[in-house]
Amino acid sequence: MTAGLNLEQTWPMPSRPRPITLIGAGDIVSSAHMPAYRKIGLPVAGIFDLDPAKARAVADQFDIPVVYESMAAAIAARSEDTVFDLALPPVAILGAVEQLPVGSVALIQKPLGANLAAARQILSAIDARKITAATNFQLRYTPSMLAIRDAVRRGLLGDIVELEVRLAVYMPWEMWSFIPHLDAVEIPLHSIHYLDWIRSILGEPDSVYAKAVPHPRYPDLKDARSSIILDYGPKARCCLSLNHTYNYGPKHIDATIRVEGTRGCAHLDLGYLHDYLKPVPEKLEVIVEGGEWTTIPLVGERVPDAFGAVMSNLQRFAAGEDSVLDTDVHDSIRTMALVDACLASSRLGGIVPQTV
Repeated sequence: MTAGLNLEQTWPMPSRPRPITLIGAGDIVSSAHMPAYRKIGLPVAGIFDLDPAKARAVADQFDIPVVYESMAAAIAARSEDTVFDLALPPVAILGAVEQLPVGSVALIQKPLGANLAAARQILSAIDARKITAATNFQLRYTPSMLAIRDAVRRGLLGDIVELEVRLAVYMPWEMWSFIPHLDAVEIPLHSIHYLDWIRSILGEPDSVYAKAVPHPRYPDLKDARSSIILDYGPKARCCLSLNHTYNYGPKHIDATIRVEGTRGCAHLDLGYLHDYLKPVPEKLEVIVEGGEWTTIPLVGERVPDAFGAVMSNLQRFAAGEDSVLDTDVHDSIRTMALVDACLASSRLGGIVPQTV
């Protein structure tokens, strides 16, 4: 019965938390990384940013003891068990990785480079320097997603035959000044999270169809909405309908994920997307064969809990406490390849029906 489920929603802490050195002091650090590390007690040794004022502001806000004057200084001050958190834009990742000490441990902000070619360069640099590295694909670690994955792994839903992501929400793209300069927006910045998570549930698709389109409200953006179909053959239907420009009030907002199997189903309402500036809690409902729809109490939210979990997995893996690094860069390169395929599909278009 659904009411008796006890689904895993958290990631265990490392038994000996390692000090973290932050490289980057952008909004993601102050809104997600630092609240997560503070919440679960992961120590942060220091921070560096090209903008010293930003680094000092984050350090003051979260009582980070040291603001480094350069990345070289941050590296020189490391201890033997330091973990580097590279919270950097895609174009800056390769240069930062090439400076990291041989044999170091690092968490790298997604995406893993601006495109697949850049991701391959980054991966080569990581391997050459024998760095243990994870990508910050934290959607996998959200309590609700961990619960769904646990249900799938335990066979509670049976064979997965449907996976659907549906969004009709308003995303304030104007908040990010760098976005108008990008050649593609929705798939590499947002849908990349769903694509990575779907891979962790269904594995690699046989092929993809995707189309990303702009919206008149954002004439400077290359796109703001996407439709994506992942081809898993006859075993499962998987599609994503992603509209980030719905702007007609709270009524008829849709931000849901449905994972349907032969023995049960999970339905997740992504409350944090209902209003980007005023998020509401997620709601996970599950039904299994012989039971009824039941709301699963969630122990946390994507922000900040998932950000703490991805770092915990990295630290535990580096210490030998976890056997698998869930978002190992060698797995993340496959997500980058899937994103690349989606973008290629969007450029090339679909199949034109033959005239009868």
